[in-house]
Amino acid sequence: MSDAVPQANEPQEQSATPPQKKRRSVRIAGLLLIIFSVLVGWFLLIAFLGWQSGQQALQDKQVAQLDRQITLAEDDIAQGNYRLALTRLEWVLERDSGSAQAKTLQEQALAGMGATPEPTPVTAVTVTPASTRLPTATPGSIGSPSDELLRIQRLVATKYWEEALPALIAFQQQFPSFEREETDQLLYDVYMNYGLDLISGEKVELGMYYLTQAKQLGDLPQSARDYQTWAELYTQGISFYGVNWDASAYYFRDLCLAAPFYQSSCDHLITALVSLGDQYAFAQDWCPAQNLYNEAISYQTTAELNNKRTEAQENCLLATPTPSEPITDTVPITDTAPFEGDPFILPTETPETP
Repeated sequence: MSDAVPQANEPQEQSATPPQKKRRSVRIAGLLLIIFSVLVGWFLLIAFLGWQSGQQALQDKQVAQLDRQITLAEDDIAQGNYRLALTRLEWVLERDSGSAQAKTLQEQALAGMGATPEPTPVTAVTVTPASTRLPTATPGSIGSPSDELLRIQRLVATKYWEEALPALIAFQQQFPSFEREETDQLLYDVYMNYGLDLISGEKVELGMYYLTQAKQLGDLPQSARDYQTWAELYTQGISFYGVNWDASAYYFRDLCLAAPFYQSSCDHLITALVSLGDQYAFAQDWCPAQNLYNEAISYQTTAELNNKRTEAQENCLLATPTPSEPITDTVPITDTAPFEGDPFILPTETPETP
């Protein structure tokens, strides 16, 4: 009887062992899953906080840039540079249409130019008649210099710079001494205003040339000199565009800081920075690529650019060697004991006697 009891209990103990092992493995797997979920959540939280911090930094930089242009517009209005002030304020209002300060300054600049627009009712439809161009000069010799000068003055007053310029040059060639002071002043006005129109458009180099010609006839206002500087930076930056991204970014950095509204300078800078970063990434030089992507994101952020920055950041961390601890408790060379005793002489073979 005593021998039968253990035999009946042994199978029960053996059958209870496998479920315990199974429960333990399930618990371990669940614990690992929880740890993995916590790590993934922590990584996503860090990534979100980094993205949010980048967005805040970008917003702060944009606000600072808008404030800077508003301050410069105030200075331009105080100096009478209404045209440049309007250019700055239009750029600001394109990005912040609700800026009350920019709207107020815009009204002041328009009033200073004598071109304050009248409010137009929303329901009214205004048909603006097409402007009629004044007749151009008749090829050949000029019959009456007084009549021709009056016609040129009307061209300048109506801002037909393209027609007024060749007419003035032809007039001075045929009548070099007739109302020379007046024609020089007209030529100065045409060169400067026509140059400013061209330098703000696609014919930048031609506009620079006309401003140089105007400078030979008189001093340029500060606004025109500013445009000259910006145009020089633009032509330098665009000459390296697509050829040497590093040099192109060098010039567009200065231009974007000084005149972000001029010739889409900040957009060109972003393209140059990203393209240069792509070159470093292609060469697997990840740390410089990360710095360039970070600089580009400070102006504009996109999902593609964020992915490039993340990839460069991860590979830069992998490529950076971890510094090891220095070896200590070593005896420097200067503390070695000098050798004492007879000098060491190499043994020589004794020649055999014949």
